[in-house]
Amino acid sequence: MKVKYLMLTLVGAIALNASAQENTVPATGQLPAKNVAFARNKAGSNWFVTLQGGVAAQFLNDNNNKDLMDRLGAIGSLSVGKYHSPFFATRLQINGGQAHTFLGKNGEQEINTNFGAAHFDFMFDVVNYFAPYRENRFFHLIPWVGVGYQHKFIGSEWSKDNVESLTANVGVMMAFRLGKRVDFVIEAQAAHSNLNLSRAYNAKKTPVFEDPAGRYYNGLQGMATAGLNFRLGAVGFNAIEPMDYALINDLNGQINRLRSEVEELSKRPVSCPECPEVTPVTKTENILTEKAVLFRFDSHVVDKDQLINLYDVAQFVKETNEPITVVGYADPTGNTQYNEKLSERRAKAVVDVLTGKYGVPSELISVEWKGDSTQPFSKKAWNRVVIVRSK
Repeated sequence: MKVKYLMLTLVGAIALNASAQENTVPATGQLPAKNVAFARNKAGSNWFVTLQGGVAAQFLNDNNNKDLMDRLGAIGSLSVGKYHSPFFATRLQINGGQAHTFLGKNGEQEINTNFGAAHFDFMFDVVNYFAPYRENRFFHLIPWVGVGYQHKFIGSEWSKDNVESLTANVGVMMAFRLGKRVDFVIEAQAAHSNLNLSRAYNAKKTPVFEDPAGRYYNGLQGMATAGLNFRLGAVGFNAIEPMDYALINDLNGQINRLRSEVEELSKRPVSCPECPEVTPVTKTENILTEKAVLFRFDSHVVDKDQLINLYDVAQFVKETNEPITVVGYADPTGNTQYNEKLSERRAKAVVDVLTGKYGVPSELISVEWKGDSTQPFSKKAWNRVVIVRSK
């Protein structure tokens, strides 16, 4: 019988060791972001607004006969977007300004055309994709592609000699971190607008320009801008640390081997020698060895593989009638006030299992929670824990 108790104790110790080593995989911060799973982005997180100003020029046809510096016109842009992962974002950009067109062999005739446009873009952060993810990274290189709409018109009259076009857009942006919520950005982009939806021509007897094909409606536009990017809502992403399945399989193998040994021991004949009388101990001090109940990231649900620890605690209390203390903790990820509440929920979840599932009297349980103010373990993931000890 003593042998059986010894073997059961070893099995319980191994299970506790498995719980304590739940996250022994290499740190996710050492892997490229493309190889890491991240927690789902909340709806209000990682939004951004970008304000820029710069210059634009028309290309193709007679525009190329004019010196580039003489073709430049002022433009501005406003963008609103959201990062769905550390390396993928979408945005809507609205821009507009001067898009002067030049005709003639030397570009001697200038037509004061202007434009307003909007395009929806798909953005890819090259640095965050290939490098380990860091929220405070200084430099980002972000190529993008998009589709949109453009309206060109002469002078300040929106509806005069106008044309509406679908556009194919492509560009690249460089972002330089100034602070947690502000970046300085430089962007270069091109818009191909030879996809007209409608045409309107100058109906005067003496046209503003001799171009029956309406070349100023079409062509290629290049833009260079710079400005500031502002991040809104919660900023950054949290990596999900996967379970070490190799470790779990190894522990299961150890448990199976111990079960086989227990079964072999149970087949041995009972032959116990006479034991000498032992002077009875007048007082026995019952102390519960600390039990650790681990939790997943941002969770207060007690996993099934942790119940064996709570079963041992319940048996101890019911056999000895000794009081215990339940203390909840959280790792330092996130807001301190949130972590305080999370550790409280974890501690109370353990108490609910002890009283509801295993019938431990509530008057024998004291509950405490310490948030992230105290870190009982050196490994970050191990501090998502509730520790149960003798009072």
